[in-house]
Order: sequence, then structure tokens, then C-alpha cells
Amino acid sequence: MSLSSEVKQELVALHAEKSCCMFSELNALTQCCASMTLHGRGQVSIVYTTENVSVAKRIFILLKKSMEINSTPHFTKIRRFGGRRVCRIQLSIPDTRKLMYALHMLHESESGDVFRGIPRRALSRKCCQQAFLRGAFLGVGSIATPEHNHHLEFVCGNESRADSVAQLLRRNDLECRTEERRGAAVVYMKKGAQISTLLGLMGATRAMMRYENILAQRSLRENVMRATNCDHNNTVRQLNAAQKQIETIMLIKNSSHFSQLPEELRQVAELRIQHPESSMEEIGTMLSPPLGKSGVNHRFRKIACFSQEKEIEAQGEEHHVNTSNSTE
Repeated sequence: MSLSSEVKQELVALHAEKSCCMFSELNALTQCCASMTLHGRGQVSIVYTTENVSVAKRIFILLKKSMEINSTPHFTKIRRFGGRRVCRIQLSIPDTRKLMYALHMLHESESGDVFRGIPRRALSRKCCQQAFLRGAFLGVGSIATPEHNHHLEFVCGNESRADSVAQLLRRNDLECRTEERRGAAVVYMKKGAQISTLLGLMGATRAMMRYENILAQRSLRENVMRATNCDHNNTVRQLNAAQKQIETIMLIKNSSHFSQLPEELRQVAELRIQHPESSMEEIGTMLSPPLGKSGVNHRFRKIACFSQEKEIEAQGEEHHVNTSNSTE
């Protein structure tokens, strides 16, 4: 089972208690899952369509508890989409009018009922905002498994609905972005910590704990990998530096200038040749008296300068000999 399915199963199992929150959740589900069927003479009926049986059950419960509307779900198969089963809940004309008044989609005036459309306004109460986000996720939401990617999105039908979802997310201090994808407006989140916060706000506590556990495991693996790479890189740098120091010392030895080195430089040079894999700290402990890393490094720099000076002198002598031979 995917993580999205697990989250939705947990959300539909929540008890609907406060009437304001039930209307807010039903408002979001109506925006995301409902369409209108015209019957002529200004009469319409609302039809909820979803492929998720649990979401259909949630709509049925909300309609019954908040509005005492009883409707029978019907299942149909759509052949052109590979025989997928779709659940449809169609309200009667009187129940549709009742629901539209409750959701402020209809407004009664002296000239008759005025259709105001599906409300887009952001809700004022925190509990209602969370209920609206829960309904929106049940309708058009999905979440990726955090082992692969941090991603949660709402695939809204149009830009206006996407704006209402994005506005509620931002009012709850959650960062989100919108984009157009295949003709639909999409609101998405990319930060793991904020996705976890949203799961908690919607009421998916178990999913939030699982998500945070996966985030912690992933962070631990990344830290271990980072530390391993750091140790490896330090070891490589240390071995490269030691190899370069040995090459410089052997160059001095082969040029018969090794005896001209001061005693303290000859001491670290011999230790380096004898212990090519040791670090500067380890070589410092072998000296008598012991020396710190910076002191050992300073002596190796002196050896490198000594080698360069002797190389320059050798080049100068060779140039002098060549000049003398050409004069003769």
C-alpha cells in the first residue's frame, strides 16, 4: 500500500464532531470531487465522483452527520481507463439545494435563488482550516515516500481552487508553490519537516510519526555517509601529503645534501621514511621531545625549502659549467 493510501485511510477514520469542521471538510471535498448535473428549469444535482472507496465513505458520513442527507453510492467501471472502478454519489435535487445553501453556494434574494458558485474564501478558524486541508488531501492530494523524495501535492482543477489551498497552507506557516501541469493547477510542498507538520495538522498522527521516523533514518544515513566520505578524503589527503614529503626527502638524499640538514629536520625526515602511513600528529609523538602537528608541519616546510634551494644551486652550477665550456 502506498503512503498516500495509508494517510487517506487514517484521515477517513477520524471522528467528525464539530459541525463547522464537517462543513469545511465537505466544502473542500465538494470543490475537489463534485460536479453538477443539469435537469432543466434551473434544477441541478450534485454528483461526487472518486476512485477511492474510503473517500466515498467519508463523503457519505459527512453528508449524513452534518445535513442528514442519505445517498446511495453507485459503482461503475470506465473501460477507456483500463476498467477502473469509480464510485458516484448523486444527491437528489432537494438535497442538492439543501447542501448548496449550507455551503453558501446559493443565496436567497427577492428575485429568487442566486447561484454564487463554490466558495473560495479562506476559513477563519484554525480547526476549520485544518478540516478544509484534510478534505482537499482526501480529494486531490498525494504524498511520496520520503525514502525517495520529499513531495506532497494537491492537483486542483483550476487556478482559483489552487489559490484557496495555497492560501490556507501559508496561513499555517507552510511553504508551498504552484505550477500548471497538464492543464491542472498543482500546489506542492518539498520540505520534509513541513510535510510532516501538515500531516499532523490534518490529523494523520500515525502517518506523521512514520514520516518523521523515515526522515530521521534518512538523515542518519546521510550523516554516516558524509562522515565516511570526510574520513576517506582526509586519509587520501594525508597519504598524498606523506608521499610528496617522502619524494622531497629522497630527492635530498640522492643529491648527497642530506647530511647538511639540521638535526631536527633529519629526525622528522627519517621518521617520515620509516612511517609513511603515519599522520603528522603521530610523527610528533615519536620525536624527542614530542612536537605538535603545527611544529612537525613547520619542519617539513623547511625541508621543502631546503630542497628547492639546493635544486636552484644545482641549476646555477650546471649553467656556469655550460657557459664555461661554450667559451672554451
